Amino acid sequence: MGDLSPAIPLRGLRGAIKWYYQTAADVANYAVVYNQERRAWTLRGGVVAGNAFTLQQRPLLFVAYVKGGAALTWPIVDFTITDGRLSANLGPPAKES
Repeated sequence: MGDLSPAIPLRGLRGAIKWYYQTAADVANYAVVYNQERRAWTLRGGVVAGNAFTLQQRPLLFVAYVKGGAALTWPIVDFTITDGRLSANLGPPAKES
């Protein structure tokens, strides 16, 4: 996956939860972390806006917008949103675009 190192948390200001091409939620101030012991990716961030119907659909992807217009994408395994805070378990990075 290019320069993405599992040892370094990925932090960003803007991301999204997508259901195909529809935005299910806008995510702000996120952190994607790889836990080497569990061999699992996790996501934490704030939900700025969300669509309750679309968030119930599957499959959902987390899209991290990075410098230069590129995007990193992870499948969402499961998630919770409590008081505007997102906590999710992610699958392996899906693609770089």
